[in-house]
Amino acid sequence: MAEETMGLKRILAGFAGGQRGVLDVTPGDELRYAAMGGVIVSTALVAAASAAMAVHMALGAGPVAAVLIGLAWGMIIFNLDRLLVVQMTRQDRTALTLLMAVPRVLLALVLGAVISTPVVLKIFEAEIRTQLTVMHARQIAEFNRDTAANPDYASIPALEQTIAEDERILAGGGGVNVESAPAVVAARGQYDDAQKKFLQAQANVVCEKEGACGSGRAGAGIAYHEKIRIQEEARATRDEARNRLAATRADARIALTDARNVATSAARTRLTDNRARLTDLRARLAADKTAHEAASRKDTGLLARLEALDEVAGDRPTLHTAHLALFLLFLALELLPVLMKLLQVLGPETDYEKVAKENSDHLLRLDRERRDSDLRTEQDRLRRASDAARAGNQIVIDTQAEVMGRVLQNWRQRAVEQADRDLNRWMRDSGPADAAHHTDDQLIPGQRPTS
Repeated sequence: MAEETMGLKRILAGFAGGQRGVLDVTPGDELRYAAMGGVIVSTALVAAASAAMAVHMALGAGPVAAVLIGLAWGMIIFNLDRLLVVQMTRQDRTALTLLMAVPRVLLALVLGAVISTPVVLKIFEAEIRTQLTVMHARQIAEFNRDTAANPDYASIPALEQTIAEDERILAGGGGVNVESAPAVVAARGQYDDAQKKFLQAQANVVCEKEGACGSGRAGAGIAYHEKIRIQEEARATRDEARNRLAATRADARIALTDARNVATSAARTRLTDNRARLTDLRARLAADKTAHEAASRKDTGLLARLEALDEVAGDRPTLHTAHLALFLLFLALELLPVLMKLLQVLGPETDYEKVAKENSDHLLRLDRERRDSDLRTEQDRLRRASDAARAGNQIVIDTQAEVMGRVLQNWRQRAVEQADRDLNRWMRDSGPADAAHHTDDQLIPGQRPTS
C-alpha cells in the first residue's frame, strides 16, 4: 500500500514537472509537487465535465459523443496547465518573474471562465429553463407585433371584409329593390301627395253633399259640383302621378338590374382574385409563425442560456451572488496551479531547485566536456586523414612521374626505329646514281658502306 501511495505521489509530481532523480535527493519537495499535480489533474477533470455538458447543451450531442469530446478537451486543458506550470521558472529579478507570469495568469483567467460557464449553467438549469420559456413568449409576441406591422399581413382583415361583401352581392339573388332608388322615392312622394289631395277632395264632396261643410246646404248644388270638379282634377293628378311612379319603377328596375349584373360580375372577378391572395397570405403567415415558433423552441443553446441566466440574475440578486461565487470558485481552481508555481518561484530557493540547478549545471558541464572531447577527437582524425591524404598524393605523383618517364623512353625508341625504317625505304626507292652519289656522304645508321 505504501509503495502504491509513493508511486501515485511520484506520478502526480511528474505531472507538475518534478524530476524523478531530483525528487529522490529532495523527498521533502515531493509532496508539494504531488499536490500541484493533483490540482492540475482535478482542473482537467472539471474541464472535461464542463466540455461534455457544453457539447450536450449547445450541440445536442449524445452521452457517448459528449463524454469523448469532454475527455479530449480535458486532455487539452491538462497539457496547457502542465505547460504553464513547467515553463514558469525562477528569474534573476522579481519584476522579470512577475512579467513572465502575466500572460500565464491571463490565459488561466480565460480558461477558468470557459470551464466554469457550462458548470454554472448546469447548476442553475431549472431557473434558466423557466426564463427561456418567458423569453420565447416574448419573442413570439414581438413577432406578432412585427407581423401586424407588415403591410401584406396587415391587409388581411380588409381583404376578408371585401370578400364578405362580394359574397353578399353574389348571394343577393335575382331580385332588386327599386323602392330605394332616388327617382322612385321622388315619384312615390309625388304620388302620395296626389293621393292625399284626392282623398281630401273626395271627402269634401261627401261633406258638401251632406251639408256638413262648405255651403252648409245638403244636396247637389253649385258648391257640390265645384267639389266634384276639384275631385276629378285631383283624381287625374293622382292617376298621372301613379303612372309616372310605375314608369319610374320600371326604369329603376332596369337600371338596378343592369347595375346588379355589372356589380355581380365585378364581385365574382374580385372574389376569385381576393380569395387566392387571402389563401396565399394566410399560408405565408402560418408558415412564418410555425417557423418562428419552431426556431424559438430550438433556441435553447449556450448563448440563449447565458442570456437567460443574465436576465434571471438581474432580477434576483441572490442568484447573481451565487453565480458570481461559483464562477470565482472554478476560476480559482484553474488559477491555483499557476498561483502555486508563482508563489514558489517568488519565494526562497528550495532544495529541489538547488539540486535541479546543480544537476543541470553538471549535465551542461559534462555535455561541454563531451563536445570538447568529440571536437578534439574529430580534429585529430582530420589531421591524420590529411597526413594520409598528402602521403597518398605524393605516392600517386611519384608513380605517375615514373610511368610517364617509361612511356616517354619507349616512345623515343619507337620514334627512332620508325625514322630509320622510313629512311631505308626512301633509299631503296631512289635511283642507283643517287645512291652512289650519296653513299660516301650519307650512310644509313647501323649500315656499312659497300665496295
